[in-house]
Parts: sequence; C-alpha cells; structure tokens
Amino acid sequence: MLLGLIAALAAAYLIGSLPTGYAIARLRGVNVLQVGSGHTGATNVLRSSGLACAALTAVADIAKGYAGVAVARIVAPGALWAPALAGIATVLGHNKSIFLRFGGGVGTMTTLGATLAISPTTALIALVAGAIPMALTRYASVGSLVFAIAVPIIMGFGALLRGWPIAWVLFGIGTALLSIWELRRNIQRLARGQERKIGQTIAPGSDDVSSE
Repeated sequence: MLLGLIAALAAAYLIGSLPTGYAIARLRGVNVLQVGSGHTGATNVLRSSGLACAALTAVADIAKGYAGVAVARIVAPGALWAPALAGIATVLGHNKSIFLRFGGGVGTMTTLGATLAISPTTALIALVAGAIPMALTRYASVGSLVFAIAVPIIMGFGALLRGWPIAWVLFGIGTALLSIWELRRNIQRLARGQERKIGQTIAPGSDDVSSE
C-alpha cells in the first residue's frame, strides 16, 4: 500500500507539472514565463495571449487537477488518504513544475479540478464564493484568494456536520497554503493599490504581477 501511495503521489506531481499554460501560450509565440507575473495560469495567459488561449489553459489546468486525483484512486485504491494527498501533489506540480525549472502558476484552476474529483459540492460553492468578489473588484487575485480559503472552510464544516473525511480538510488546507504562498506578491500589490485588473493587457518585459 505504501508503494502504491508513493507511486500515486509521484504520478500526481508529474501530471500537475505538465506545462499546459506555457505550451498553449507558445502557440501564439509568447513565452509566458517572461511576461507579466511569469506564472503559467489562465490569468497571465489571458493578458499575454488572449481569451482563446486562456480558456484552453483553464480547461487544461482543471483537467490536470481532476486527473491527478483520479489516477491516485487507480494506483492506490486501498489508500484512504491517497486522493487528498494526490490533489495537493498535483497543485504542487502545477506551481513548481519540474519541466519549467520549478516555475508554474498559482494553482487555482488545478485546485478546482482536484476539488471536483474529491467533492463536487465543495468545488461549486467555492467557485461561486471566489467568482463573486472577482466580478465585483475585477481582481483575479482576490477571486483566487477567496476560492483558496473557501475550500478548506467548506470541507471543515462538512467534516463537522456531515462526517466528511478529515483527509479532505487536509487537502483544502494544503492547497490553500500553496496558493496563498504564490499570491503573496499579489497581496502586497493589492495593499498598495497596484494590482492589475482583469482585462488589462501586458507585454513582454512588463513587471506586473498577476494572480496566475
């Protein structure tokens, strides 16, 4: 069982590491690592490569999160904690990709995909919770922060009130910490009133820091 768990986590990390946003932006001739935040997620791809590339990136990143958990269930079927730990490993791979010299994104869409695989109810509620402040403020980073924090809170209430596995709470806390760490510069920029809003474009060489 231990070997199965290790294999599941390794597979999840490698799935998360797949440089989807980087590859998609490259189709437009853009090296997203050298633009804006240097992150590979949908927000930075949107600003540098357009809506179509950003949509493809979001879908691909969600799929990575879902696949990481799904593979863990296959590789380590008897390991109770495997899906939750694999979800964290997948987000870690997205944020610190071995294929991009440990660069990557913030993990919002990958976390969404993993959460969908673990608890669709949590994913839907957290998505709405993050979308509302993002729509009101037009700051993607605000939506990402609210989403990241909402996941462990919802899963915590689920564990207390409905007997959801504690492993799910660990998943929520782990992914939230990973996202908040990657968003630390955004938090500073928000405090200074310098964060770039959704819809504002960037060009290669910009020093802007965006959420993804």
